[in-house]
Amino acid sequence: MLLPLLTEADPETSSEGSIDPLGVYAIADSLGVRLAPGVRERQSHPRFLTAMAVASAVCCDFDDDAVAKDGVSPPWQVFEWYLVEGLVRTLRGTREEIRGLPGVDKATSAIDEGVPLSARRYLKTPSVFGFHGVYRVLADELDIVRDGRLGETGYNLVLTWANEQRLTGFFDSKAGPGRAFRDMLRSAIEDGIEKGAVARSTAWQGWNFFRDHLAPYRFERGEAQVIIDSLIRGTSGYRSEIIRFMASKTGESLCREVVESGKSEGDFHSGLITETGGDLRSLLKAIQAYERFARLLQDAFEDCLYEMTKTRGKTSPADLSKRAGVQKASQLLPDLFPAVADLLSPFGETYRFQEQFAEVSARGSAETWVVSLIDHHRRIQMQKPPNGKNPWFERFDDGSVVIRPGYLRYEGGSHDGRYVNAYRTRPLWSFIKDLGMVHGEE
Repeated sequence: MLLPLLTEADPETSSEGSIDPLGVYAIADSLGVRLAPGVRERQSHPRFLTAMAVASAVCCDFDDDAVAKDGVSPPWQVFEWYLVEGLVRTLRGTREEIRGLPGVDKATSAIDEGVPLSARRYLKTPSVFGFHGVYRVLADELDIVRDGRLGETGYNLVLTWANEQRLTGFFDSKAGPGRAFRDMLRSAIEDGIEKGAVARSTAWQGWNFFRDHLAPYRFERGEAQVIIDSLIRGTSGYRSEIIRFMASKTGESLCREVVESGKSEGDFHSGLITETGGDLRSLLKAIQAYERFARLLQDAFEDCLYEMTKTRGKTSPADLSKRAGVQKASQLLPDLFPAVADLLSPFGETYRFQEQFAEVSARGSAETWVVSLIDHHRRIQMQKPPNGKNPWFERFDDGSVVIRPGYLRYEGGSHDGRYVNAYRTRPLWSFIKDLGMVHGEE
């Protein structure tokens, strides 16, 4: 099934754009941000927030403009190299313990080849795809780390973590074993900055620190509670209401069906709507309507790709118009379009929706509509940065199209009403499981 969910971005030098071919993602992401501020689909394990807080505590004495010898890696990035390499070195025999660790494959390759982790050997864009990049927006939202400095929540989180880990002195003036560990980490980072790479050998005892004190799944109760409190304390969005519903018996059952049994996220939203009201209810109704629109559009597009794949040559708009998804979309989208626009109005997305999808919402024959769908896809691809992307098929002067080899499809649309986009249910469910808020998951 063709989904617009963002994976790692297409390289800027590539003329291919395999992500979001119909332009349905941006509005969905905006609605998702309103629903659960700070939470992103890439996120899965909230203990990386603790790792970020610890990194900030260790790196706070470095100059704000300090960078490694490579000219690009700040101290927190060097800390991230050590943590990722340390977790892989000490836990690679139990892969489940490092599932969801950004950079795990890069670190594994570097270790196997006997070379230190560095900017060249790590993720291509670590500020986006490393754990600091993935969780930075949430860390800022929760006042854990802001602009590289500990916030109030972050300060409490580090102190609670250090106390439970028996690391007294790590981030306070008390005497204790924590001071030695902090000095050890700072020294490693200083040497890493000077070298522009991890600067510790296989025999370094510090690798065990990351396994023993910062492994992704090993929360202590107090540390977890600091994060829980910050997640449900927020005054913006509806993160608190969603989390509380997820932790209820009804919400837990729905989440398991969505995340573990493959049901649509819309099923969870339908259950949540019955338990809430006001602005959250309005937002969920808008999401449901937008997703119905997106699903009709997506199914029609996938049906067209399937028809082109079967033909393996020129396919006319007349042939494409016979597909079930095209027939259905051409009939239903014109009436659905104004209804969705109205529901999006309270959330400031009406104008963008109308600008983006007016051409595929005009009333007409199925053949006329499928030509609009082809034009819509080509426009979406042309507008992608930095210089546009190729459409997924070639169009000829007679209006016929030929699918390009990289985009062949061997089945059509799902036609099942499932959401096309994602709205934070999966990361939030993973969060509350890790934090011990789900019965039987402590």
